[in-house]
Amino acid sequence: MKIIVICGGVSSEKEVSVRSGMAILASVQKKYNAKILLLENDYKIVKNHYSSGDIVFNALHGGYGESGEIQSFFESQEIDFTGSGSEACRIAINKKKSKKIASRLGIKCPHEIQVDPFSKDFNKPFIIKPNKEGSSVGFFIINSKKEMMKAMKSNKGSDVIFEEFVSGRELTVSILNNRVLPIVEIIPESGIYDYESKYSKGKTSYETPAEIGLDTENFLKKKSLEVFNTIGCKGYARIDCILSEENIPYFLEINTSPGMTETSLFPKSANQAGISFDKLIEEIVGLKDKN
Repeated sequence: MKIIVICGGVSSEKEVSVRSGMAILASVQKKYNAKILLLENDYKIVKNHYSSGDIVFNALHGGYGESGEIQSFFESQEIDFTGSGSEACRIAINKKKSKKIASRLGIKCPHEIQVDPFSKDFNKPFIIKPNKEGSSVGFFIINSKKEMMKAMKSNKGSDVIFEEFVSGRELTVSILNNRVLPIVEIIPESGIYDYESKYSKGKTSYETPAEIGLDTENFLKKKSLEVFNTIGCKGYARIDCILSEENIPYFLEINTSPGMTETSLFPKSANQAGISFDKLIEEIVGLKDKN
């Protein structure tokens, strides 16, 4: 058996994906025969490197790597891969759909609002973000007409969401094989967990486990697992939330292919649970190896 780590892709999260892929490769090479494929447009080349018994470790973020497209191809070719299947990925990457599911399960979600981008007057602040991107790409908090024009230009051609701004503490809940790991609180220096805060050293601090009170912790863990299972996720995923100033949890989105560098949120949560990065990667591989 060999492990084929795939990363790169064509989405705006390509750079992050490569970093995840390299970290995963360094880990799996300690125990397995492994190789890495840096993908671009033609992901079907994976088939040329795959033999029965191999496992593809999907380190792609966003785009065809997280939308269900590559998962559907793997399923049709009987290629064994890590993470959720095509249908779960199609739902999870669509923030509008995943929010509807979370809402039905009893978790509050930020309300979508109607905004005329050409109007001079609008209620602010509010959020503009793409419906199907991660890593805070295209995410803007709007306080002025100028900011709105910048956000619309950045997201040109994308299906965007206009959403109420919920002020509060940013939290993330990681799930590994139906086990909910310790919740992480994200504390960005700027007050906004945007792309720069995520990937610039020293711009963000983290508290693990988050000190949010036992009732809130239990509620978030229970509901996050319900979202994970209702969508049909497999293996692992990460759910992002806001705890409002009124101490009300809000669901934001679910990521079926979370960052897997040694400093990413999912590994931080696993580490707090006593699971080293190498052990985490080994467990993800093991989930497929047992199938």
